[in-house]
Amino acid sequence: MHIDRGQLKSQAKEKLRGHWTEGVLVGFLPFLLIFVLAILAIITTTAIINSSPDNVKAIQASSSGGNILGQALFSNTVTNSSNINELIVSLLAGVLGASTSIGFLTLWRRDPETLNPLLRSLIGFRPEYIGGLLIAYIVIQLIFTIPVLLGLINNPAIAIINFVLFFVLIVVSLGLSQTYYVWKDLRDANQGSAFKAMQISWQLMAGFKWQYFVLRLSFLGWLILATLLLFIPYLWIFPYQQMTYAGFYDALKERKPELIA
Repeated sequence: MHIDRGQLKSQAKEKLRGHWTEGVLVGFLPFLLIFVLAILAIITTTAIINSSPDNVKAIQASSSGGNILGQALFSNTVTNSSNINELIVSLLAGVLGASTSIGFLTLWRRDPETLNPLLRSLIGFRPEYIGGLLIAYIVIQLIFTIPVLLGLINNPAIAIINFVLFFVLIVVSLGLSQTYYVWKDLRDANQGSAFKAMQISWQLMAGFKWQYFVLRLSFLGWLILATLLLFIPYLWIFPYQQMTYAGFYDALKERKPELIA
């Protein structure tokens, strides 16, 4: 089975035609929050380094994990503080990202046809969705915190294990990539749980992980361009990305209709 990448991208652009402003606004809230978190991360890292140069290695290990939740938990440990605010903000950012993803799914489907763009991006905070999104986000982030924890062990064998684990976690991330979309559809049908959504995501992605990996990689050039232009074009690239990913999910459902009623 094959999902045509070029066709998906063309459909995404077609669905955004006449709705680019709406797409930008749906993606603006996470864009703004990510920017604020990046500034906060710089401030926090600087403070930790200034407090104790010995923490530099620990911070580098935390950053290599690539997930905000793990970094928030770890930075609190390093500084011997209980900075619960940082953890709350990290969880908020993660759930907002998940919420925005399913917001773009509703935009792809035009369901509902009209909705305030900011409300679309916050759709995951509705009572029927928020619990499952939070659970799924925490579980997925904890999985990707494993290399961070192993990195604290100063052992050559652990370094080799982490190297192998890096590739394993790429596969895991691809397999769980549809979790938030699945959760929305499960809740709309009044069935399932966050763990069921993760299971179905894995089943949906069986045989499609490489295609999805290549699809995500196909946006690399746009992301490099956005970086060179101070991320300003990312406001328009992000909706294009997210609409394409939402379309990929619907294409998966069409090919495996038995998994989601």
